[in-house]
Amino acid sequence: MEITYRLHKPNQFQVFSDDARFVVLVAGRRFGKTTLALVKLITTAFSRENTRSWYISPSYRQSEMIAWKMLQDMVPPEVIIKKDETRLEMTLIGNRELALKGADNYDSLRGAGLHIAILDEFALMKPNVWQEIIRPMLTDTKGKALFIGTPQGKNALWELYLKGQKHEDGYSSYRFKTIDNPYIDPIEVEEAKKQMNERYFKQEYEASFEDYTGLIYPEFSYKCHVISPKYIDKTFTRIGAIDPAISGTTACLKAFIDEDGNITVYGEYYDQNKRVSEIVPDIKENDILWYIDPASAAKNVQREGKLYSIFDEYLEYGIYASPAENDVDAGINRVAEFFKKGKIKIFSTCKNLIYELERYHWSEERETRTGILKPMPFKSVDHAVDCLRYLVMSRPIKPIKDTSPKIEKGSVAYEMQKDELEAKNWKGKYQ
Repeated sequence: MEITYRLHKPNQFQVFSDDARFVVLVAGRRFGKTTLALVKLITTAFSRENTRSWYISPSYRQSEMIAWKMLQDMVPPEVIIKKDETRLEMTLIGNRELALKGADNYDSLRGAGLHIAILDEFALMKPNVWQEIIRPMLTDTKGKALFIGTPQGKNALWELYLKGQKHEDGYSSYRFKTIDNPYIDPIEVEEAKKQMNERYFKQEYEASFEDYTGLIYPEFSYKCHVISPKYIDKTFTRIGAIDPAISGTTACLKAFIDEDGNITVYGEYYDQNKRVSEIVPDIKENDILWYIDPASAAKNVQREGKLYSIFDEYLEYGIYASPAENDVDAGINRVAEFFKKGKIKIFSTCKNLIYELERYHWSEERETRTGILKPMPFKSVDHAVDCLRYLVMSRPIKPIKDTSPKIEKGSVAYEMQKDELEAKNWKGKYQ
């Protein structure tokens, strides 16, 4: 059987024909990235029998909405042996597997070897999806990868693009503007340029790697605020914050407050589509003052004919949390102030929080008839930073240093007053 696909020349076809093991395509909107991705997916599957080919986008939902129908239209029905609409998978003649995946639940991607992995909108994925999960799956098959995306600042996509420009480690890379698609009307692009923010136009239409502007926490510095894990004094007040979700990402941060009121984040939880019963065993810890997103009080979980809230579920499983202070503007200002004064430290093991802090930015300002809209935080990968805001805004008033007279350890007075000294420990005493 002969199957024919049409790619625009020279640009799409040049990327498709590149024989490098790892190919990086950086392109503007409407260049035809998804079409190219699916053609590469299908043709790789038909290059030999017994193949496994995956298309991965930032989320399962995105894969379903953008690529699933296109894939079904592109694969002739007569070569399909089995199709699973729920799992977005096809098995073709010759035991060839095609599957669409989402990087939002990245642990579910772990498995057997792949012959090709196509990572679409790679700039929106966490780097560990490639480094820790997908790359090892290409080892035994000597499989290939195609990275596709529009820039989102100078992040992992930018780093791979630079490797490709130097042809390092088997990488090759390309960059095309929207206008490089011959089927795009140049007048439409010019109209978009007139209407859009200059930096945003360069990024979205000219595939330019623009530095993030409008970072919400420019005060945050990895060098200044991230520390190696250390011993935690058991007398320090410990607090925790939960940003819950029925479906999607649930984030949790744990921190301690020292005698000077400084906050040190020492632990995090960050996972996808987990039930409360699965989350609680991983986060529960004695003597923590818990705070939770106040929106969790909405009764939108149905069970046994009754409506429950996520707050109710955490309570049922032993997490007694208070509603967090959720004034976004005031919270952002307070967190920024704490960063500026060096009053927040973060253990280097809290990788998701650090990742979000380095990327958390304002949405583009839009002008309407009534003027420019008030800037709002860009609502994506903001679960851990929301938890940090809850911690700073909801924390108890800082403990007072213990100024009681010190008695030499081992002395008679020490032994006689040991219990009394423990009772006078400053833990739990507040101004």
